[in-house]
Amino acid sequence: MNDPTAIDHLLRNQPEMLTTEEVAELMRVERPTVLRWASDYGLKILSIGPRIKRIRREDLREFLLTSDELQ
Repeated sequence: MNDPTAIDHLLRNQPEMLTTEEVAELMRVERPTVLRWASDYGLKILSIGPRIKRIRREDLREFLLTSDELQ
């Protein structure tokens, strides 16, 4: 399990809902990586339309807490 304090510090100034682009920038990865995290590793993404996706800050936090255990 990753350090909850470090994750909370990382997410403290983030909005309640983030775009996939915002998550990619925050985590210093490309947008396709964020989408792969959703399809392969269970990161929850809300689809608002065919091209509009949002990630709740709480869902990102939960994903990051356990992401070091994923294979």
